[in-house]
Amino acid sequence: MSANQDMYNHFGADYHAKRQREEESAWNRYIDHPMIESLLANVAPCPAADLGCGSGLLTKWLAKRGFDVVGADFSESLIGIARQENPELEFHVANVKKTPFADASFGLIVSALVLHYEQDLQPVFAEFARLLKPGGQVVFSMHHPMDEVTSMGTRANGQPTIRPYFHNEPYRFEMAGMDLTAYHHTFENIAQAQFANGFVVEDLREGRMVDEVKEKFPDYHARTNAYPSFVGFRIRLNQDTKPGFKTTKTI
Repeated sequence: MSANQDMYNHFGADYHAKRQREEESAWNRYIDHPMIESLLANVAPCPAADLGCGSGLLTKWLAKRGFDVVGADFSESLIGIARQENPELEFHVANVKKTPFADASFGLIVSALVLHYEQDLQPVFAEFARLLKPGGQVVFSMHHPMDEVTSMGTRANGQPTIRPYFHNEPYRFEMAGMDLTAYHHTFENIAQAQFANGFVVEDLREGRMVDEVKEKFPDYHARTNAYPSFVGFRIRLNQDTKPGFKTTKTI
């Protein structure tokens, strides 16, 4: 079991409770979710998978909007909560790199704030390609590559410190009592992993906190509208791509 998986298993209830509290989940509610929603705006309901679904909050939202959705997450604790709170939906314990679903099962995969936990993105996008029907789409979000190398502890001139960018090294952060490890990815690294598995990029969004909560969360709003926080993609599997397809395409 990975250290992150162990953390989410041990602190699953605490994390789920955190997501219910507005201030502690403001970045999820008012940056990530609006970004995901905008990327899905023109995607018609279809068979879908929410990979890295946590306690099923996004899975439930997708179901309400007409998607025939299943959820999967590596945390037994979070999947237990998801099943308890959404008995009408299907959930599985599985890593995003290896799921129990059949080839070409879905028209859409959604994965919110998950991929930064994986150092090598190639197996992740290979699994996405296996699961999708040709022409299927993935909407995903992750930590913005610039946010990962930006320290908000300011210098004397009031500007943040920028650390080296070109690497794929781990970094640690704390959330809901958990000590978590994520990995820095450059935009080139993210894009090449997609291209190598038959995907093309349809849309890209850099999340900022919505103006509706500017007065409620002025510090968060100011920071996230000046410096990157999350990034979201909508990508499409080439029509002629078959499960297990690989290419060495570069740009």
